Amino acid sequence: MTAYAVFFCDAVGCSIEPVRAMDEEHAKRIVQTRTPGVRRVAAIPERQLDGVDQQQLLVDWIRARG
Repeated sequence: MTAYAVFFCDAVGCSIEPVRAMDEEHAKRIVQTRTPGVRRVAAIPERQLDGVDQQQLLVDWIRARG
């Protein structure tokens, strides 16, 4: 299992959830199962985020919606 940071938006807002999954699609499904009404989702392996400000990345990801 690999650690992923899953970025998602639902009716309440947007957030990041850490999960352990077999692959990117599995990580997305885990969050979609735990959080009904997910409208947008992306999964990034944690190892690719070393040294990255995840909160700023979330803000940039939200802004990129349009």
